[in-house]
Amino acid sequence: MQFIQDLTGSLFWAMALSLLFYGAASIAIGFLAKKSAQMKPIGSGLNLIILFIAVQLFLHLGAAEYYPRVSRQLNFYSWLVFTYAALRLGLYLYGDLFVVRWKQGSFPAAFKNIITAFVIIIVALVLLKDILDINVTSLIATTTVLTATIGLAFQSTLANMLAGLTIHLEKPLKQGDWISAGGHEGRVLDITLRSTRIINIEHNEVFIPNSKVLSEAVVNYSLPDTVQVRKLSVGVGYAVPPNKAKTALLDVLSAVPAVLRSPAPVVRVISYGDFAIQFEMRYAIDDFASHVDTETEIMNLIWYKFKRSDIDIPYPVRSVHVKQVTPESAHEEQERKTAEIMGLLAKVEIFSPLSTSEMKKLADQICVKPYAAGEVPVRQGQPGNSFYIIKSGRVDVVVEKSERESAVVATLGPGNFFGEMSLLTGAARTASIRVRDDAEFIVIDKENFGSTLTNNPSIAESLSLILAERQAGLVAERDRLDAASLERRKKDESGQMLSKIRDFFGLTQ
Repeated sequence: MQFIQDLTGSLFWAMALSLLFYGAASIAIGFLAKKSAQMKPIGSGLNLIILFIAVQLFLHLGAAEYYPRVSRQLNFYSWLVFTYAALRLGLYLYGDLFVVRWKQGSFPAAFKNIITAFVIIIVALVLLKDILDINVTSLIATTTVLTATIGLAFQSTLANMLAGLTIHLEKPLKQGDWISAGGHEGRVLDITLRSTRIINIEHNEVFIPNSKVLSEAVVNYSLPDTVQVRKLSVGVGYAVPPNKAKTALLDVLSAVPAVLRSPAPVVRVISYGDFAIQFEMRYAIDDFASHVDTETEIMNLIWYKFKRSDIDIPYPVRSVHVKQVTPESAHEEQERKTAEIMGLLAKVEIFSPLSTSEMKKLADQICVKPYAAGEVPVRQGQPGNSFYIIKSGRVDVVVEKSERESAVVATLGPGNFFGEMSLLTGAARTASIRVRDDAEFIVIDKENFGSTLTNNPSIAESLSLILAERQAGLVAERDRLDAASLERRKKDESGQMLSKIRDFFGLTQ
């Protein structure tokens, strides 16, 4: 009879209200989970919290009064459920949303399970003492012995697990970072419970134990940002002035697209060796994955730049070549080179006013300079004072329409030339020249050609007529000028061109 009274009294209504609350809240959470993708992952956790609230409501409305023993058991398990649900929700918000989505890191499920198990055990021991009034001293002692035994058996594994947890909490590295750790260098693919997995430059996967990552020095090339300074060293002969070598090396660094302009590259003298002055180049890049290719390109261009600038790279290995060189053979070799250069000069129209002796004197002053594929000896818009004849190789004539848009308008090969306006008037380059294949150029600059004009100023008039005729021809073709207009145009162009040549070379009228 008492059971019927309890059922129809406060206990009945406590259960009814608790079930009503749980049912209504569960339906609301399910509805929100269907409408919002962000609610779906936390729906189960919220349901468990709603269940905890419903149980507590049931206990406080009368169950604890009628069935105290069962109520304590129910209260104990409900708090465990609440602890589990709240912990999983917290780990989801921190691990999945903050670490993974916002910070673009990783938070393995194994870490969640370990943290959850550890916290549940601690909370369970506290609840056993506070709610069920059970002496947990012996249980703690047994657990301690068991934990110590497991810890000794899995010492290295536990060390790696704790180190992995520390890595995730302190975040010295994350997925996608380029690091150097444990004697290996590569990009982080994943940080698991036991190890950090990276992929190196050779595209091999390397597994580094987390304890080793944490105990040794780790270099993170992606922090504080992706910009990093690299360094290379090169030796230069003592006969070369240091400033000349520094200028040549800075020119090389400025020609490599991957080298950042800010911070600016730096070249320093670092030591005087037994057979060379050692220079150190420091330059910044923002993509660590390309550092090997960038170093290769720099070292490749240094050879060509040093070759053009007559800078010697000494080496301790001594090669002895026995060759009899007589004044006659040296003279013959020089005559052969001069004749070869004169043959190329004779094919260029602007040098037609020169006599044979003048052309020979000019050929004696100039030399052949090598350029590597990809180099840009001439850049559009920059001032210039040199003229190039292609001895071998090919180049592309590139017109840059904007900073990001350019077009190849022509390809030149052996015998072709470019830069005559810059040589004679100092005019800015109208196009860029990019070397397509390894090439050799005959380079004539203002200093070489200036002596020829100084000795025979009348050549300037002939040159002005040639350039004026070429310029007027282009204008006539574009504007469709008649014969009379074309002649007037040639005369005007010739006068203007002659004035520019005289001003540029400082010739008197």
